[in-house]
Amino acid sequence: MKYSDIQKEKYRSEKLIFDGKFMIVTELTDFRMALWINGFGIIDTSTKEEILPIIHSFNLDHFEETDNILSVTFRIYPNGLKDYKVEINPFDKTFTYNNTMHNLSDFEDYFYKLEIEKYEIF
Repeated sequence: MKYSDIQKEKYRSEKLIFDGKFMIVTELTDFRMALWINGFGIIDTSTKEEILPIIHSFNLDHFEETDNILSVTFRIYPNGLKDYKVEINPFDKTFTYNNTMHNLSDFEDYFYKLEIEKYEIF
């Protein structure tokens, strides 16, 4: 085992969700001096497909599974001031934010665009 593999194991956590059908993966990343980000992603355990690749600048604050929905609360860094509360349906590969459903493949781009819009000067 290489040193980099040991480091990865130390900062990576995996938790089975939805009766083992999916796994939520978190990885701690040293974002800046003394600021650690708990990036997250979702893996389909039967196919090993990353249905949501780990996004290291999205800090996972909380998650909860109910029926087929994974409710997550996260913040986007470097700012990190706003909480986003999102419902993810990993079975359908969709997410809902502000009562609007989107494809899970658009998750990262969608929220980065929201962050950028907050700082645009008109």
